Amino acid sequence: MNEDLYKNDHDVLTIDRSQVNKLNCVYLYNTEKRESGWNNSFATANALRVLKDQVKVAGGNAIVIRDIYSSEDYRDGYKLDAAGVYIDVYKCPLNEDK
Repeated sequence: MNEDLYKNDHDVLTIDRSQVNKLNCVYLYNTEKRESGWNNSFATANALRVLKDQVKVAGGNAIVIRDIYSSEDYRDGYKLDAAGVYIDVYKCPLNEDK
């Protein structure tokens, strides 16, 4: 198993709406992703990882989670938990010096 898939650190930050204003972030777009996993937590983590990778490629550096829902997928006769995540994507003037 690739343990890098489940690391919590990512260049794209998860912020709330109040931080959007405080940080003077610029709205870029909104999107959503649905992923499956062994349980709802893994499904949600998978969706967030995919979304944050997409945001990074698109030039964003922060997201606000608008909504999350859970459901079930059936694949090859097996039931899997699934989660959908809706986000708003922002570019924030963060201090890039690390």
